Amino acid sequence: MCYAIPGQIVKIKDRLAVVDYFGECRNVLRDFSDVKIGDFVYAQGGIIINKIPEGEAKEILEFWQDKFFELKKIDRRVSKIHQSKVSDNLLAILQKVNLNQKLADDDLLKLLNASAEQELKLVFETANNIRQKEHDNACCVHGIIEFSNYCQNNCWYCGIRKSQKIDRYRMSLDEIIKAAKSAVNKLGFKALVLQSGEDNWYTEDKLVRLVKEIKKLNVLIFLSIGERPKKTYKKLYEAGARANLLRFEISNKKIFQKLRPGADFDKRLELIEYTKKLGYILATGFLVGLPNETSDDIINNIKLTKSLKADMYSFGPLIPAAGTPLKNQKKVDKNLLLKIIAITRSLDRQAKILVTTALETLDKNAKRAGLLAGANSLMLNITPSNFRKKYIIYPGRPDMDKEINQSVKETINLLYSIGRAPTDVGI
Repeated sequence: MCYAIPGQIVKIKDRLAVVDYFGECRNVLRDFSDVKIGDFVYAQGGIIINKIPEGEAKEILEFWQDKFFELKKIDRRVSKIHQSKVSDNLLAILQKVNLNQKLADDDLLKLLNASAEQELKLVFETANNIRQKEHDNACCVHGIIEFSNYCQNNCWYCGIRKSQKIDRYRMSLDEIIKAAKSAVNKLGFKALVLQSGEDNWYTEDKLVRLVKEIKKLNVLIFLSIGERPKKTYKKLYEAGARANLLRFEISNKKIFQKLRPGADFDKRLELIEYTKKLGYILATGFLVGLPNETSDDIINNIKLTKSLKADMYSFGPLIPAAGTPLKNQKKVDKNLLLKIIAITRSLDRQAKILVTTALETLDKNAKRAGLLAGANSLMLNITPSNFRKKYIIYPGRPDMDKEINQSVKETINLLYSIGRAPTDVGI
């Protein structure tokens, strides 16, 4: 199974190329110059990652052709808006959403405070309908390798914080590369997320070597390694990394400083902005459910993510972890996360919105619900099982005891059931 469908380049202008997927065209960046009109390529995150032989491409496309259009029909059906009995006020706001008119903060708060079953249904359907109009049925699927649970920070909400008493591990560079090769060659992944705590055992030189080796697999390399010096991010970009996941966690500075001892909010934002300027695909966002967080904070979190020109929104619920200062914090309601997905889609129609694994912890059907509330990206945990069970960033993770092949199969079936196809979302 492959997590991207190859497309054919039909137009090139400077660094941009237009890739055709069965008549559906998307703009992508040419990350290397050795492509020309007529070539067949794989793209991830809006970037061409690999050129493939015409014969191989046509064989894959032959398999996908009927399935591709079948999935589009399913997606159009499940993304329809159905009549619901809601207030005139909510209808007026959703009409502004449909017409792509500017939403005031008060509009966003009213969407966030929707609670009746019919209200939620209409808010989610409207967001999913926008997703379908803007992105069709494209869905990005990335594999994530959690290569170290060591961390130098003591964030109050995190299950792998420095003072946490857990069984620590570090994968060697060879083990990480082996896991990446398995994900690409056996499972067909085209984008890999390399995630760890902030672990300085992995020096700049080690990380550069790691990226260079994995880049040889012709995949999109996503970093999720926390705060590192700017020069390190620059060298990793030069080595071949092209995407970076770095959340600001919460826009409220007072809450940020309390929950992240010794951290500097402004410095973190500056680093996020710097990686975007370097050319990284930027994934950023926030946690939901932190102590003393208000509805205004949540709206400000969404707006800050947009102002950072995020290519992908990443937000998830706080899952209270034993042994942390927030162990007794109330669990977040699933519908709050779904409303945030829907509001984000309403506010930023072009966004790639990730359904996080943390959301799945709240409800076994949350992945499906998130996709039907306007999201269009997924991450699957492909960390080798002997390490995966030790990356207890939060408790109750749904992927802990599941075989990777089983997770892949279930995800494929889910995507097919709602009409999503692994074409690149583009830029």
